[in-house]
Amino acid sequence: MSPVSYGPSDINNPRGTPFAGMVPESFWLTKALLFDLEWILRDAQNPHFNKADYPGESPLAALKHCLRLLRGFEIRTAVTSNLDQKTVVGKLARLNLAEDFDNIRCFEDVAELKPKTELHLLSMDMLGVKPLRAVAFETDLDGVKAARAAGVFCVGMPPQVDGQADMKMDSFLDKPLIQILEKIDQQKRSVFSKASKASPDNSRRIPG
Repeated sequence: MSPVSYGPSDINNPRGTPFAGMVPESFWLTKALLFDLEWILRDAQNPHFNKADYPGESPLAALKHCLRLLRGFEIRTAVTSNLDQKTVVGKLARLNLAEDFDNIRCFEDVAELKPKTELHLLSMDMLGVKPLRAVAFETDLDGVKAARAAGVFCVGMPPQVDGQADMKMDSFLDKPLIQILEKIDQQKRSVFSKASKASPDNSRRIPG
């Protein structure tokens, strides 16, 4: 794991982590992660995850570890799905993950499903964050379209989303958590800055 610079941040200090009282400066841009259900199911059963960064852990254990760290960093998490609540919660519960997310929004909660924006917007509203502060992790084009239309930076899992998402990633477990968050933050700043220059009224811009 490469060295990471730490300093004060405008989010709350992390609790119960090795980085107590300090977080990377770049964390200011992300306060919520919105995962589609399929992303979580794939990562929890991914035999090709980066075992060097999670020695002795299964992919499910590594994922739970990351979710606990996110909570410690005061970065909130949600699951969004076009499926019904019973199915979604049931799948997460079987993996002992249902309690690891701050919010779960499903078919019953909205009038229009992905690729419409309602699931993402509702999730962000429940978590108390603006689109700029969120990142969506999507595995299909409907999810990517919904996230981008909602003004949310979108990480897509290839191959279905190639060329459509703001950034692509094979797994949330590809690198140590801090490196993943910093990489997302850097790419988000680049994407939103370009959008801001292209159109000053664009919602995808970093406030000055």
